[in-house]
Amino acid sequence: MEKKQIYIVILLFVFILGCKTKDVNTQYRDDFRSISEKEKEVFLKQYHATSSDKSVLILTQGYKGEKITAKQEEKPIYSNYPITNLKTKLADYFAFSNESNLFIYDQFSKKEIVIPSDKAKKYKFIYLLKKYKGDTADFSITYSNTLRPLK
Repeated sequence: MEKKQIYIVILLFVFILGCKTKDVNTQYRDDFRSISEKEKEVFLKQYHATSSDKSVLILTQGYKGEKITAKQEEKPIYSNYPITNLKTKLADYFAFSNESNLFIYDQFSKKEIVIPSDKAKKYKFIYLLKKYKGDTADFSITYSNTLRPLK
């Protein structure tokens, strides 16, 4: 009986590792430098993200002007050609409803990244970093409740 349980646990472990997306690295962090609460409130008001049903997606490093689109429930909510500012390491940001999944499509890499609503509800700020590897790109998502300095 114990061998069967061990076998099942090993099989589940292998299955979980095998299903992990190679292209998206996920982190949960609140340990970086943040702006003041007053600046954070002003930012959230400016982007209409003060309510608990809103989160902010922040495009950080690696954006070179390729088209990025974001959809929720098949409705486009963002479409732009962001370019990362080399000083601030930020490209663009926008608020979205965390009540449904957010689908982000990168035209260069032809990849779709999904921000699940259950995770977005727990975190106010979601940082999306893009790293180039040859003629493709990998992404890193950082979920946080800390807004880092934007300037």
